[in-house]
Amino acid sequence: MIWQILYWLSRLLMGGMFLYAGYAKLAQPPFLFEMAVDSYQLLPAWGVLAVAHSLPWMEVALGLVLLSGWKLFYFSSFATLLIGFFLTLMAVSFARGVEATCGCFGGGEPVSPWTLTRDSMMFLVALYLTVYAWKSRRALSSAALPEAPPAGIAG
Repeated sequence: MIWQILYWLSRLLMGGMFLYAGYAKLAQPPFLFEMAVDSYQLLPAWGVLAVAHSLPWMEVALGLVLLSGWKLFYFSSFATLLIGFFLTLMAVSFARGVEATCGCFGGGEPVSPWTLTRDSMMFLVALYLTVYAWKSRRALSSAALPEAPPAGIAG
């Protein structure tokens, strides 16, 4: 019972978090998120523009799908990989001494031990959601399989 409650809470948290993150980026002038993406010093100008203009829409869509629960095993896996990728970029930039702007929820929050801790916690929630979704899917698919007939009886 407690695991199912944690599952629902993690699904609502992840869906809401992605929905809010995308909305926060879309609600501000586009150049602010472009500057945040560019602050990592990892992409050429065309890559910065591509990421800055597509990521907020992808986050909104991902948030809606996570909230709906549709194909949760796939979309929670994608969310976990996405957060893990962002977390890795932030950690590498922080370790290199690059003064990057998180850009996670819009605004100009610098990458710091706080943002790394917060995103690590989000990664753990997403990972729990993914593991639970895949275990639930496996349990449902194995329960739906008919039992094999006894040996010697042809069906």
